[in-house]
Amino acid sequence: MKIKWFSLIRVLGLVTVLGYHFFVKSFPGGFIGVDIFFVFSGYLITALFFIELEKSNSFTLLTYYKRRFIRISPPLVIMILTTLPFTLLLPSDFRANLAKQVAAAIGFVTNRFEIQSGLSYEAQQTPQLYIHTWTLSLEFLFYLIWGALLFVLVFLLKKRGFTGKKLLSQTRFVVFVFAILSSVASIIYLQVTFDPKYLSYSYFAFASHAYPFFIGVVVATIVGVRISEKQKAHFAVYPIKKMLLWTGIPICILLTLSLFGKFESSWTIRTNLILTSILTAILIVQFRILHERTDHPEPKILTVLADTSYSIYLFHWPVWLIVSHFVPQVLLAGLLSFIISFAASIAVYYGVEPYLHGKQPASWLMSKPFFAGLCVLGLVGLGVVLTAPALSKTEQSLHEAAISEALVSLEHKGQLSQNLYDVGNNINANTSWYNPAAGFNTSADMRMKQSTSLSDKILNSSQTVLGDSVMVGVVPYLSTILPDADVEAQVGLNLDSIYRSFEKRVKAGSIGKYVVISAGANMTNDMTADVQKIIDSAPKGTRLVFVTPYDGKNKVALNDFNTYLKSLSDNYKWISVADWASYIEPQDNRLWADKIHFAGKQDVAVDYLNLLSQSLNQVAKSKGKP
Repeated sequence: MKIKWFSLIRVLGLVTVLGYHFFVKSFPGGFIGVDIFFVFSGYLITALFFIELEKSNSFTLLTYYKRRFIRISPPLVIMILTTLPFTLLLPSDFRANLAKQVAAAIGFVTNRFEIQSGLSYEAQQTPQLYIHTWTLSLEFLFYLIWGALLFVLVFLLKKRGFTGKKLLSQTRFVVFVFAILSSVASIIYLQVTFDPKYLSYSYFAFASHAYPFFIGVVVATIVGVRISEKQKAHFAVYPIKKMLLWTGIPICILLTLSLFGKFESSWTIRTNLILTSILTAILIVQFRILHERTDHPEPKILTVLADTSYSIYLFHWPVWLIVSHFVPQVLLAGLLSFIISFAASIAVYYGVEPYLHGKQPASWLMSKPFFAGLCVLGLVGLGVVLTAPALSKTEQSLHEAAISEALVSLEHKGQLSQNLYDVGNNINANTSWYNPAAGFNTSADMRMKQSTSLSDKILNSSQTVLGDSVMVGVVPYLSTILPDADVEAQVGLNLDSIYRSFEKRVKAGSIGKYVVISAGANMTNDMTADVQKIIDSAPKGTRLVFVTPYDGKNKVALNDFNTYLKSLSDNYKWISVADWASYIEPQDNRLWADKIHFAGKQDVAVDYLNLLSQSLNQVAKSKGKP
């Protein structure tokens, strides 16, 4: 039984997700579409379960698992098979760790893979092709666990003598209570375990993100796909104005969350996603009523988009990564990515899937050219996976930078650390940092390449350097200009966390007279507010240098912030700005594929340090914060 207008829920979820991935600046909160899908999945699976139970007075677990497997797995495998060969068009960084990505996707454990790596769409050195399959991990777990629980429940109730309508009503009641308790338990677990520094766990873990499914289950126990005659009669006279009101308000709120939500906000994970689930539940009820109130069929394009929404979701992310690499215009890249994903999804849903359900396959599906092409794609894909590097060049350089940073620190700690330093130096000799063929071999060579030296006034004062992963790649060279600086640089730091580190040093009295702040590529809710807090909390006599962040794939989003940074030197004479973004933009081909990092690229590091030295010398002319 197909319910008219349920397609609107699928399309709403699809549009918000595509908006987030294609046009993240305009739809920064569009990831709520995933939770819309989760609620609807919980609803539909449970509603269909009640139909089967009513018809047959039983529930066949193996048949249920078979249907779920056929629905989820073949489109997933086809997507991976057809997109892998095209990754050869991208820089090798995009294929890094590809074997594990593919294995995680097919094994439905991408969520665990992302939790362990601490990544998300918002924090990746290089975008992962199949990170979006984390949603299938949660869906798979729900289908697996929920199917088994329903089977056990029906078995126990039948053993106690329940049959027919009594079995159905009793099952409905137990499911309702269990779903309520499970939703509440999941939300409580989310709130108790929530850590703003570890958002990936709260977002990707099933235990803390199971509540949307069970909220959908609750709705299915009240208003299912098949409803009673009493409900039909009630829905048939349900006021149109009331229905439009309870449809319009949730949609407006969901669109508002899509337009203004931020992934890194604590409110998003702890409240907005819960609100999204509740609003989706309301929409399910309203569209079920609309089915009874209208005789006209829903528009065909709406039905097609809803039918293919799962496959579109599967294809859109890898297609977007490939297309956007060659098409810099975001709007055009988004439109092309949708067209390609839509075309591929139509072929899968209307061509391949009917065959898997035992229907007569399309003629092209059984043709020799199709099988030949499939074999070629499979072989090329296998070759891509087997030859993919374990680490991207960016990740490798950052690891080497961390090793070199540790050696720099050890070098300053005296004789007690000499043994450790010698061992580490022998290891580090095999990396690009100390490889003469890569550019230089010693810090002396580095100094020779620098055109700007620091004044004695700076060198004879204390210095503090705080930065993100970009600074991690600079730290090994930083000792050539600031050999005694207090340095804290870590992958994933943002201006909010840097402010907390700055404030901690201020309270301890250990903040330097010269402070360098290099961050911003990891965007936060209000970076200008974070900078202002740093300015306000700086002690008297402090001189600040801010480095403008650069992200070649997200330049527009940083433009306003960088304009703000560059205005600081006009308002505060004790602040200078090293405009790295303006300097590197016309030559960002010198950066790694992510268009942010340059760890291991000595010539770029020299330019960065020269720019930093110029800004430090400039701010040294001031008397410091009054």
